[in-house]
Amino acid sequence: MTSNPVHGIDALVRGVHLITRRELRPFILVPLLINLVLFIIISGIMISQLGGLSDYISSLLSHTPVDTENMSWWEAIMAKGTAWVASIFRWLAWIIALLVLFLFFLVYGYLFGVITNIIAAPFNGILAEKVEELLTGKAPPPEPLMQMVWRTLGRELRKLGYFIFWGLIILLVATATSWTIIVPAVLTALWGAWSMAIQYVDYPLDNHQRPFSELKSVLHRRKLTSLTFGGTVMLAKMVPILNIFVMPAAVAGGTALWIERLREEGDPGTDSFPATTSKSTIG
Repeated sequence: MTSNPVHGIDALVRGVHLITRRELRPFILVPLLINLVLFIIISGIMISQLGGLSDYISSLLSHTPVDTENMSWWEAIMAKGTAWVASIFRWLAWIIALLVLFLFFLVYGYLFGVITNIIAAPFNGILAEKVEELLTGKAPPPEPLMQMVWRTLGRELRKLGYFIFWGLIILLVATATSWTIIVPAVLTALWGAWSMAIQYVDYPLDNHQRPFSELKSVLHRRKLTSLTFGGTVMLAKMVPILNIFVMPAAVAGGTALWIERLREEGDPGTDSFPATTSKSTIG
């Protein structure tokens, strides 16, 4: 099956439809409550930083006219000439301002996602299990509750270590290329999308205790599908209030994406899955 970006976008939409199903509603209540509490805390912290951000953007877009009244004729010419050149490149200031805003909300969404995913990991694992059972008619192998809780928390820490390691490398590269403006923004956005794909497609594999390396291999084979799914989730997490509801939808969408699009016959560990169900099964 080829990598198709439409499949990635469709997966989150499917996840939204799935969490409205009566069978799944009891399993999204706790994740939603966790999201609500953390939304209030993290949003309060980020709002406290808006004053400095607003001042910086205002300085970039300032149109204050040049006062030449007390300047000599040659100083006035130079001042007006500099202002004229600055006005030609005003579009660059707007690009910088938009990129700064984008990075601010990207950090907000990423921070919100990392914290909520660690705390809600066991509940997300249960939700992914119920989504799989709904889509395929067969649940993952049974497991004692406490064993599942410790296993999912361990998996989250494994992913967090992966995110921190590569995140630092991305940060170094972005810093080294910061003079280009565009490169750090694109690099950060791609990394955020990849991280979200890793995060939410992992739950069904973890429920079958498949290795983390298998997840990365599967996502690499379907890069466009994976990045568009992760990118859609990332953008949704950047929107205040909407981000409260994104996590359960992303868990459900990531599970459906794995079952129906990403896994292949003959892949290691797919024997536990029945044949892919059609879209009509989801409704």
